[in-house]
Amino acid sequence: MYCHHCGKKRTDDAVYCSQCGRLLAAEENETASVSSESTLVVLETAAAIETRRAGTIESLSVPAGVYRGKRRGSAWAWLLPVILLLVTGASLFSYYIYQAGMNDRVVKLQLEARTSALEGKYEVAQAKLKEAAEARPAFASVQKDLEIVAMAIELSRSVAAAGKQLEEKNLEDAELTIEKAKNELHGHSEPIFLSMKEQLRGYAVKLNVLKLTAELADLNTVDELGAKLSIASQLEGEEAAAVKEQIIVKIVEISIKEADALLKKKSYSDALAITGKGLLYAKDEVKLINLEKKITDAQAAYERDEQRRLEHAMQQAAAEDLKNQTAAVEVVQIESTLDEFGDLNIEGELRNAATRPIYSISVKFIVRDAEGNEVGSGTAEATPDYVEPGESIRFTSTVYGVYIQNTTVVVDHATWYLD
Repeated sequence: MYCHHCGKKRTDDAVYCSQCGRLLAAEENETASVSSESTLVVLETAAAIETRRAGTIESLSVPAGVYRGKRRGSAWAWLLPVILLLVTGASLFSYYIYQAGMNDRVVKLQLEARTSALEGKYEVAQAKLKEAAEARPAFASVQKDLEIVAMAIELSRSVAAAGKQLEEKNLEDAELTIEKAKNELHGHSEPIFLSMKEQLRGYAVKLNVLKLTAELADLNTVDELGAKLSIASQLEGEEAAAVKEQIIVKIVEISIKEADALLKKKSYSDALAITGKGLLYAKDEVKLINLEKKITDAQAAYERDEQRRLEHAMQQAAAEDLKNQTAAVEVVQIESTLDEFGDLNIEGELRNAATRPIYSISVKFIVRDAEGNEVGSGTAEATPDYVEPGESIRFTSTVYGVYIQNTTVVVDHATWYLD
């Protein structure tokens, strides 16, 4: 065994140290007490023990028991709270670090879920959000994101179903599915739904295009096709442009067919109305433009011919009127016979040369000899009294006391009334 003060080896039965003179029994009791106290707090380091030994050696003038007791008591009085404070602080810091790391992990999962959802990977986003919810079940934002993603998954199935129905030309079911999805999306402005809304808009356009295409076969008038063209003009996309072109082509075909038929009937105004209506929808269509010019030229030529015919008719009417007024009675033949008493018996045939019936016809005639000298005259009433155009009438008369052979009877004047 050794002295606890100076470290000198001693015998087991020694009471005082042969080197420093300290009481060995008291030192053993004190050492046992100190050893018991150390095991309750923390083991001292070798450096601390050496320091304490050095302090003991330097203070040999102080009574050993009193000095060592105060030294050990005052050290543990401030050392123990410090150690406890350090341990508690370390534990709290470690807990803070753990919780902060957990929050960072949840935020990272949310961001990754957002990226996946915006890419249309809704199931992947849902799995990440469920992992985040298990880590932080009290986070309201995570629960809200889970609800939105679940709704997106259901809506994506509806959108996919609408696309399949359109491909299968099941238009009624597709229309119901699209309308239902639109109603469910109403009021939702979250970015996750933007692609779905755009896809639904595209499907709605495709639905209208398919409906218009199906209806075209039963439309046979420009007005009906024009109404459908107005609907198609409000749609966007290549398919909508194609159906618009299809409608315009049919409008042009119908317009040309109807206008040609009216042109043959010389119904120029109606034909131009048809081409004009067609050009409202297809203003740059060359076939319609050329047909409209053809109709316009034909109408102008017809009007010129009609004007000429009208002028001719007016001239003819004037000539006829003049004839009716001045030459309605035409002499066909006149025969005369001189009887034994020297009287000249005259018979004449006349014709109605007018274009209208005449009546109350009378003639005045002159009798001339061979040299042209007037040797007699007279008047006669023709019969029948009423004569249609082109019909013949006759008259008879006698000139008394002529006594000359080879005479000529000439109708000098006739009167009549036009019906």
